[in-house]
Amino acid sequence: MLVPKLLIVRNFIFLLISVDVNEKRKHIHVEMRKGHKRKLAKFWLEPKIELFDKGNLKDKELKEAEKIIQENYEILISQINKFFSGKKLTIIKK
Repeated sequence: MLVPKLLIVRNFIFLLISVDVNEKRKHIHVEMRKGHKRKLAKFWLEPKIELFDKGNLKDKELKEAEKIIQENYEILISQINKFFSGKKLTIIKK
């Protein structure tokens, strides 16, 4: 399974998961790591930013992740488009 990282902001990692590349709507997975614990959620990016699966993130973490997605929407879309067009990705760290 391929898991390309697109953007890292503080303790949030925004990534794709190759097993669901056939989904019609663009989306992003958000991962948080605290020590050995890994938390994961999923957001649709179109037609609007919308939480799809909160996974095991807390509400406060989800709100922060959504805010980061809104602030970096164009970057995320650009990274997703690069990935699907076969271009080399560089992880963006903020």
